[in-house]
Amino acid sequence: MLSVLRRASEEEATPPPPVGIVVTDTNMNPILQMVTWLLLALTSLMLCFRFLTKFFLKTNQRFGWEEMLITSAFLAGLGESITILIPAGEIFGKTRGDIKDAELASGLKAQFAGQLLYILALGLAKLSVCAGLTSLSPDTGHRRLTSFFAAAVIVWALVAFIGTSFQCGSHGPWDTGDFKCLDMRAFLEYVDITNIITDAALIALPIAVVYPLKMAFRTRITVLSFFSVRIFAIAATICQLVYLPRLSDEDFTLRGFPYYLSMQFVQFASISAACAAYFWPFLRSLRSGLISADNKAFTSEYALSKLRGTARSGTNIDLASGGSSRNRDRSNYIKITTDNTVTTTERAQSLQKDEPTGPDGYMKDW
Repeated sequence: MLSVLRRASEEEATPPPPVGIVVTDTNMNPILQMVTWLLLALTSLMLCFRFLTKFFLKTNQRFGWEEMLITSAFLAGLGESITILIPAGEIFGKTRGDIKDAELASGLKAQFAGQLLYILALGLAKLSVCAGLTSLSPDTGHRRLTSFFAAAVIVWALVAFIGTSFQCGSHGPWDTGDFKCLDMRAFLEYVDITNIITDAALIALPIAVVYPLKMAFRTRITVLSFFSVRIFAIAATICQLVYLPRLSDEDFTLRGFPYYLSMQFVQFASISAACAAYFWPFLRSLRSGLISADNKAFTSEYALSKLRGTARSGTNIDLASGGSSRNRDRSNYIKITTDNTVTTTERAQSLQKDEPTGPDGYMKDW
């Protein structure tokens, strides 16, 4: 009887085995997948917010090169995230002793495809910002500088893409045999360092365009702060460089976990930084109740005099709410718009002819 009670007490003291996915010191992959899902959802929200600001708050906007590039960057980033979330990507963050050779080969193939999509995502996101800066400024010098930088981004993306594609010649990094491969540690260091340089240039370019404009200092700093969000991508890339040597370890699948995690943050920050600049038009539109200042659907004209002519004439009655005359003199009307400035038609025409292009000429798409 006592032995039965002792055995029952021991069974109660023994904790039940864990159920579901468990994070251990030898399996950090669930954290990587959870963070990948979270960043993918946040990137989708940033892209939706950008399109909402572009096409809802602004009128007469078309789906141009800028939108095509950022959409392509998002699709490439989506593909890269899928390579982490599929069963073949479960090796990343797991110790090498728990991975079979067939699973390792499948995981390296997924990593190879993910690296190519990662480079495409970063390059297309940078080109999207260049396209936006080109439409932002009418100055020829600014456009030439932006075009030169766009060409540099294309060269960087091509070198990184071709070097990754043929790192082992006609063989893949998952193949076994006697063949030579690139020193991937040195090559990835080059890719990350040049990525930091291009990100820093994308922060400096808007400063060169916006800072010289005659606008309030607070407004200038606010606009530039949205372009400076890319500094988070630089910080994440620096983390990649710090943990890059771990990919050369024997247990690289587990030791390289921080590098794989930083890779997801770099991709998220790069695409989100291309969308963050559209927060400024959104905040500015709050002044007019989320209605664009150039929205013609919310434009009305009212006469300076409430009643013109006499009611007996019957033909020249012109009330504030409307009149029977079709040939009105628009010079005596004021225009009520969602803009802060209300002018008469004559003054509006004179302003268009006489006044030089100011900050609004530079930021016409904003």
